[in-house]
Amino acid sequence: MRDESSNQSMRILSTCILLTACTLLTGCGGGGGGGEGAPPASSSSSSALSTASLAWNPIQDSSIVGYYVHYGRQSPGQPGSCSYEAAQFVESPSATISDLQPDTRYYFTVSAYNGLESSCSSEVSTVTPSSQA
Repeated sequence: MRDESSNQSMRILSTCILLTACTLLTGCGGGGGGGEGAPPASSSSSSALSTASLAWNPIQDSSIVGYYVHYGRQSPGQPGSCSYEAAQFVESPSATISDLQPDTRYYFTVSAYNGLESSCSSEVSTVTPSSQA
C-alpha cells in the first residue's frame, strides 16, 4: 500500500501528464466542448447507438495497472471529481465507450489506478452524432 505522499505524487503526475493531452483534443471544439487537460475524444454513430473514442498519454509509473474512464450526460461541475453516471476500466491509455445515446452531450474524465484511484483529469465533452448521420 502506498503512503499519502506517494499517492499525492501520483495524483500530481496524473494531472500533469493528462494536461499534455490537451493539444490533441478533437471532436470537442466550439461552444464549450471540452476542458483543458482532458483526454481527446471523438464520437461516431452506427445504427441507433453511438460510440466515443478517447486517448491520453500514459502515466510513466510501473505501478499503474489501468485507468478508469468516467462518463455521463451531466458534469459534476467539480474539477478532479469522478462522480459520473458510469465508468469503464481499461488497461491501456485509450478507450472506446459504446452504447451511447445519439445526439447527446457526454462528459468524460480519466483517473489512473494502481490499487488506489487518482483524482480525475480535467473534463472533456462531445456531442454524439445523430442516428440520422
